[in-house]
Parts: sequence; structure tokens; C-alpha cells
Amino acid sequence: MEAMRKADDINAASHEDSGEAQLPPGVKLLHTLEGHQGAVNSIAFDPQGKLLGSGSEDRSVKLWDVRGGKLLRTLTGHRNSVFCVAFDPQGETLASGSDDNRVALWGVRSGELFRALAGHKNAIGNLTFDPRGATLASGSYDTTIKFWRAEDGKLLRTLEGDQGSIYCVAFSPPGDLLASGSTDFTVKLWDAQSGKLLQTLRGHKSSVQSVAFDPRGETLASGSADETVTLWEARSGRLLRMLEGHTARVDRVVFSPNGRLLASKGADHTIRLWSCETWETVAVIQEPTNKSWWIPALAFHPTMPWLAAAGSEPGTPNTERSRLIHLWELDYDALLGRRAGVAETGHAVHHTTGKILLVGDHSVGKSALGHRLINGSFKEQASTHGQQFWVFPALGKRRADGTDCEAILWDFAGQPDYRLVHALFVDNADLALVLFDASDLRDPMHGVGFWLKQLNAGKSVCPIVLVAAQADRGSCPMTPEELSAFCQRHSIVGPITTSAFTGEGMEELVERMKDLIPWEDKAATVTTATFKRIKDYVLDLKGAESDGQTLVTPEELRGLLEATDADWRFTDAEMLTAVGHLENYGYVKRLQTSKGELRVLLQPERLNNLASSFVLEARRNPKGLGALEERRLLSTGYDFPELRDLTAGESDVLLDAAALLFLEHNVCFREIDPLRMEPYLVFPELINLKKPLEEESPTEEGVAYTVSGPTENVFASLVVLLGYTHTFTRTAQWHDNARYEIGDGLVCGFRQEAERDGELDFVLLFGPSVGAPVRTLFQGLFESFLARRNLTVLRLAPVRCSKSHPMNRTVVREALQNGEENAFCSKCGEKLVLPKMAEPIQLTREVQTEVDAQRRAAEQRTRFEQAVYRVRAYVAEEKITSPECFISYAWGVPEHERWVEKRLAMDLQKAGIEVVLDRWHNAQIGASVARFVKRIEKSDRIVMVGTPLYREKYENKGEKTGYVVAGEVDLISNRLLGTEQQKMSVLPVLLAGEKTVSLPPLLHGRVYADFREESEYFTRAFDLILSLYQIPPNHPAVTDLL
Repeated sequence: MEAMRKADDINAASHEDSGEAQLPPGVKLLHTLEGHQGAVNSIAFDPQGKLLGSGSEDRSVKLWDVRGGKLLRTLTGHRNSVFCVAFDPQGETLASGSDDNRVALWGVRSGELFRALAGHKNAIGNLTFDPRGATLASGSYDTTIKFWRAEDGKLLRTLEGDQGSIYCVAFSPPGDLLASGSTDFTVKLWDAQSGKLLQTLRGHKSSVQSVAFDPRGETLASGSADETVTLWEARSGRLLRMLEGHTARVDRVVFSPNGRLLASKGADHTIRLWSCETWETVAVIQEPTNKSWWIPALAFHPTMPWLAAAGSEPGTPNTERSRLIHLWELDYDALLGRRAGVAETGHAVHHTTGKILLVGDHSVGKSALGHRLINGSFKEQASTHGQQFWVFPALGKRRADGTDCEAILWDFAGQPDYRLVHALFVDNADLALVLFDASDLRDPMHGVGFWLKQLNAGKSVCPIVLVAAQADRGSCPMTPEELSAFCQRHSIVGPITTSAFTGEGMEELVERMKDLIPWEDKAATVTTATFKRIKDYVLDLKGAESDGQTLVTPEELRGLLEATDADWRFTDAEMLTAVGHLENYGYVKRLQTSKGELRVLLQPERLNNLASSFVLEARRNPKGLGALEERRLLSTGYDFPELRDLTAGESDVLLDAAALLFLEHNVCFREIDPLRMEPYLVFPELINLKKPLEEESPTEEGVAYTVSGPTENVFASLVVLLGYTHTFTRTAQWHDNARYEIGDGLVCGFRQEAERDGELDFVLLFGPSVGAPVRTLFQGLFESFLARRNLTVLRLAPVRCSKSHPMNRTVVREALQNGEENAFCSKCGEKLVLPKMAEPIQLTREVQTEVDAQRRAAEQRTRFEQAVYRVRAYVAEEKITSPECFISYAWGVPEHERWVEKRLAMDLQKAGIEVVLDRWHNAQIGASVARFVKRIEKSDRIVMVGTPLYREKYENKGEKTGYVVAGEVDLISNRLLGTEQQKMSVLPVLLAGEKTVSLPPLLHGRVYADFREESEYFTRAFDLILSLYQIPPNHPAVTDLL
């Protein structure tokens, strides 16, 4: 029955069956709108406040009378779920966006669909009209934002950039800005007139689900899957505050029209109301939501103190939740006069944390200095490759606004090899102490230049203090004037002369640090007292490693917390959310066992130290491969000191986490040894193999680059990411060199020519037969991957005289850096005009689209490799026998052959599955057709790759199919005509064409996976791997891996 339910009945209903609390003071339920047959995804009030529009999973849009709660009209026309609805400012048009990739425009009075806007290639995540109603903006999962002219539906422009699926869009009240949020964890601000990207706001740790401007357009709020609400200064993009309280994804944020409240709706079954004056929670409304869907349906009435949201009655099964719309009346005075409904969390806590880095070359005394700063005494410290972490009470303070400020000191090892690891953790620093050895008579400033380049990257440059350490060991060979000039030249503070042994300079250093930490500019986090208590306890535990508190289960952590106060009451969700927020500060690390069980690492620096040991072991590879054996790693075959006091289970968890850390950041890649058919973790930065003097495929040099900034791991990530694209296959790598192939042996590559402190030189390489389109694509990808990092990138085109004599790039670079405009050819003496160090290449729209697609493929490959490694770890832990899989496919189409042999077969092998291919095994020395057919017969699974040519092969129509194909086909046919178990061992997949023309008739109804859509490859391949291992896709060990 599509009708309004009585509010009094709902307000009086018992909540015991769902555990819900009564409505908080200041909140009264007015209406419940009932009629949708699926979850309500989106709601919107019309500008006059008379109507409410709603879009649902049931593919319909409904219009409701707000005051009476009566259903007025149901609008149908979408073919899939309706994700979003929005009224124009005049209230005459209702726009809706759907999973059918279309935007529909409806007449509000007539209810008729008068225009459908097509152009997006994926679902519409959100849409909004500009304040004048002239433009409609739609954000899509296809990663684009489109501007449509509302009058006639004409597409005005498409906004594209380095971004993920668009979940939300919002115009500023003046209409000059558009904010968007996406799966790339960022908020972007666009110029609404030109479509130019103005700023990218970074701070969230997961997808941005919702964005909203306050009524004055001064503050922008964003809600994220990282369970926080973040506030930004709308014009400058400055981070203002982070609001904590939700214990699950935040699906929607919206400001009240009077600007007094901010409402947020979470997947934790709550709606939180925040005071816009104090930013503290003033009420929590319990609202059970559908756990399976993102339900952002939340809206304030434009004139009345009413709030509407999708919801459910107490006790509603999860699959039937969020089909109702609740309309509440809010008493602002009651809500803002006292903190209603939040007694369970106590008073809010305002805090912020400062990150202080202690860096420098090895053996300059960093750890001894850190110990002296924290403890006030000297303690001899051995050189280490790890990290240390201290709370620094002397630098803490309470701001005038009541925010507690806490400083954390991070000590990083200085040896060059360990920078691979430490470079992953030096971002977002608030102050850095760069140490040099004042007693070093040969090169006291060694390593300082590197760290200055690392720390001076990006828009947010932290204050830097130059510290002369170990002054008790001798006098510095540089004069005070020279040191002061160095500091002025690099815009840093210092030098401050210190001695950890005698205590010299400590007081001056601490006072200078107090002055330099930008506490007043730091964004405050508003959180609950529960979080504060858990944080304080965890910090106390950080020194208790000797008591066995290194890696704990959630149950063990709860026991530890409850032991401190028997009367302390908190939920598991609160505890784990607090742990998640602590992880953002680096205090703890959440890890998973191979079975998918959660563990909390109370000393995350131990993981970082283990990662450094990985680097040392890979460097020691006897063949110079810079690699670790994956099987040996999973069986704890390496003797890492960080694991010696841990149980086997704890060691496994840390080993998996360290490997995944490198895979996540593209510091290494997984490679199959072609002789042993075993996977390795290969670290490109550590490869010592020299490139052969005589190349099998000669190359010529192309564009060169000089890259400066935080350059650690840049070479490695370029090697890995270029090889992760669908187009370029990595075929060889040597020390500072990498080579790739595309198509039929076309060679591309690059070389790292020089490495200085914080600066690298690269040059691209191409085979003589590689044409301009391929060169442009490779160059575009190379520059696209460089652009992902906070680097200064300068491009230098090859310089040749009129007689084609190439000029030495080093000479050209030096001349340009010296400001010279001309140079002379060293061969013929011709005077040449030097090109300027150019900006990155400008690509055509077509090439840019291909570059973006390949970049996304590389990002997907990164996640896929991590997921496959996790499967390997689970298989090793459970001692699951690796299946043998024969892949049946058709030769004759090179593109299909490469797909099978270079992608699918290799990915199955890297997952530990023994792959049988005719081209691999039937061609081996000593092989025979009879033995090969026997091996097919013994295979646990057969994957049939369906293409039109394969159908011909199956029917044995080809003239050259011969005995092998006939035997292969007979074996497959026998399985298809056998028992159900035999039939299930045959897994048909579709690569090209329709199933009726690409697969045998018996398999038309048994297609296991459709690989025809390139973007779905990794999802389909991962599902296939799970199927071959017979691991259920909902098993805790593999859920949410991809």
C-alpha cells in the first residue's frame, strides 16, 4: 500500500528487536512515506518545499506531497536502478540519473519524460542544477562530468582528468564552482564557466561519497568511505576540520538552509547532526539502512526545519531496508542548546597531531639525538635500517580554541637502500630536522641535498631545520658563514649545533621546533571520548612489545581496553573505527591473516623495518636479480630478524603485509621464472644485471626528461606501471633499463641516465620501426605516470643539426641550465638554437583517452597483483593442492594468441596454478603428441577460450588441425558428455564473438566468464582463479580483495 504511516505509531514503536534507540530530544517524526519496492537511493525537495522526489532501485521515480505525505505520481522509463534525482531552481523540471547510463528530464506538473540525455558510458552517480537553472551537471562512474544545457539538453562540455568514478557533484551557491568527489579519494574544484580544474583536495583515505557547500559558499563538506566528514575552505581548498563519529562509510552530507546544522548519513545505520558552530555532534538518529547498497538519500527542507531520509522500520530484514522515507521535524533550539542523544560517547574531543621527521645520512646520530630529545638523556644507539617512533610531550600544547596538539617524532634510517621503504612514509610532515655530521671532515653535508629535494616537493612544504649533530666529536670544516649561507640559499632554518652526548643545543632546538610547528594552521579533528581513550591506551602500549603485545586480535584488544576500566562501555564498531583512525596517524596498522581475519599491529614500525629487510635480502640475490622467491617467502624460508620473536602465525601476517606494501606502491612486481615456473618479487631499483653491449633489438633515443623532487621509487614505479598496461608487455629489465614490446615485436623502453640527490635523468628508447602513434602513446603513458607524483618534470626533445648529427644531451642540459640559447654541433660546428625545457606532451583527445584507459588498466593490475598474492598466501597456509589447468584455444589470430599466452596463462601461473598449453608443452624437446594428450586428460580443469576461430577448431574444419587438435577435441567432448562433475571441470570463457558462433553447442548455456569487455578482465580472471582453486568467492580470505 502506497501511503503515509502514522508518525505516532512509529514514535511509540518498540526498538528492542533492532537495538535502536528512541529519537533524541529535538527530533520528532512527522511522516513515513511508503511505496517504493526497492531501496530509495536519492531524495530531493523542490525549491518551494511542496514536493519530494525520490529515486529507487525499483527503477522508478516518485513524487510525493510533502505536507500530506501522499504519493502523487510514479514516473517510469529508466531501465535500471535510479541513483539520483534533482529539481531545477524553478521547480518545473525533475532530473534523474540511472544505472542505465542515461539522464532523464521529467515535467513536474505533467509527469512526462520530455528528454533523455545520452552520452555517459556508465552509471550516473549524481547530478545537480546550477543556481540559475541554466546548466545541469552529471557525474558518472565512467570518470567524467558532463555539463548539459537545461533548456534543450545540449551537451556543453565534458570534464575529464586523472580521477576515478564520480560519486557526487555540487555547485557552489554563487554557481561559479563545481565540486566533485570520486573513487580516487579526492575532492576536485572546477571552474563552472570554463570547466578548468582549479584544485584537487587530498586528505581522505577512501572514496569520496558526497560533497556539499554551506549556504554562504564558504565551507565545503565531504563524506567518505573512510568513515569521516571533512570540512574545507571552499575558495582556498584549505583543510579545516575532520569530523569523526560514524563507524562505517559516510554516504551523504548536507547543510541545513540556515547553515546551523550539518547532517551526515552513514552505513552504520545512523544520521548524525553536527553543530556548524562547534562542529560537535548534537544528535544521533538511528536509521537502519540496507547494508548491500550505497544509500545517500538525505535532504533538508528548503524553508521548514524538516529533514528527510531513506530508512526502515525496526526489525526490517536487510534486503528490504531503506524502502521507506522518514520525514523528521527538528527543534534547532533544543538541538543546539544542549548535546542531545550523544551521551553514549561523552563529550567531543578536539585534537590534532604534528608529524616531525628526523632524517639524514646514516651514522649522523639521529637515533641518539631522538632519544636525548624525548628522554633528556644520552643512550648509545646502534645503526639501524628501521624506523623509530616517539610521542614528544615537550612540543604539545592546547590551542586557544581548545584543540589538544600532540607531536610525534619519526626517526628514519639513512642508508640509501632503506630509502626505498622510508620514502613511502615521509609525506604530510609538519616539521623536518635534517641532520648532518658536523665532525665529518671530508663531506659533512652528505645526504642533505637528497632530503631537501624529498621534503620540498608539492604544494605543502614543511619547515626544515638544519641540525649539526655530533658536535662533541670535532669541529665542522664549514664555517658558520658558509652554513648560514647554505640555509638562506635553501630557505631553511639553522644551523643549530647539537650533541646528543653532552646535551649541547637541545634547549635551543626544542624552542625553535615549538616556534616552527604550525599548530594554529593545523586542521583539528573532532572525535569522541571513546576514540581519545583508545588512542591514549594504544600509545601507552607502544612500549610494551616485550610483554607480547605486538599483534592482537580485536577480541584481545577489547580485553586489554576493558581491563583498564570495568565500567567502560563501547561497541566493537567504535573500537575498530578508532583503530582505523589511529592507523591514519601511523600509530597502529590493521592487517589480515591469510584467512581474512583481522589483526591489529601495535608497533607498525616493525612492519616498516621488515620491509627494509626485504630490500637487504633482495639486494643480496646471488644473480643480481634484485628479487625474492615468493614460495620461500610464504614458507618463512628467509631469516628476517624482525620475525624471530614472533609465532609462525604472526610471522605470516607480517610477511604478507610487507609484500603487499611493495606491490601496492609499485616498488616491485611479480614475475614468473621461465625455467622453474616459480614467481618472484622483483625490485627494479635493486637489479644489478648490466645490459648486454650487443642488443638483440637495436634502439634509438627519443625524448629525455629531468625529474626532481621526491625521486625515490620513481624508476621502479615506471618500470612496473608501464608493464601493467594492456598494450605494452615488459620483456626485459636491467640495471637502470627496461624494455617493452607492443604488437609484433615493436620495441619501446627507457633508461635512467643519471641519478643525483633528488634528481633523475631519463631517456625514452624506440626500435627503428616504431612509428609515431606508438611513440606518442608510450611517451604519453610515461608522462602520465610521472604526473601521479609530486615531481618537477622537464622534457627535452632530441637536438640534431641539419646534417642529423645528434648533440650530447648532457651538454644541452648544462647549456640550458646556464641560460644559454645556442650551442654548436661537435661534429660539424653548426650553430644551433637550443629548445626550451618543455612542458609535458600535449596529446590529442583520442590519444589522451587511450592513455587514460591504459593508466586505469595499470591501476587495476596493481590491485589484481595484490589480490593474487593474498590468494597464494591463503593456499600456502591451507596447503591446498595447486590444480593443473589446460587452456584450449585457437591459433591464427595474433591478438587472441597474445591474450591467452601472455596474459591469462601468465596470470594463472602467478596464482600458483599449473598451466598446460600446447604451444608451451607440446613444443618442448622430447615431448610427444601422445604424452601431451595424456597430460590434457589428467588436467583437473580445462578452460576453453571461445572465439569464432575456436569453433572451427572444435569442429575440426581446419586443414592443418591434425592429430593433436582431434585428440584435444575428443577429450573435451568426452567430459561434456560425462558425469556432472566432469562437465563442471570444463570452463568455457568468451573472448570474441557471440557464444553461438564461438563455442560448441553443448556449451552455449554454460559460459563461465565473458572476457569480451576489456575493463572486466581482472574481475573475471580473479573469479576464474578462485574457481580453479575451488575457493568460494564469499570466503573471508578473498572477499573485498579486488
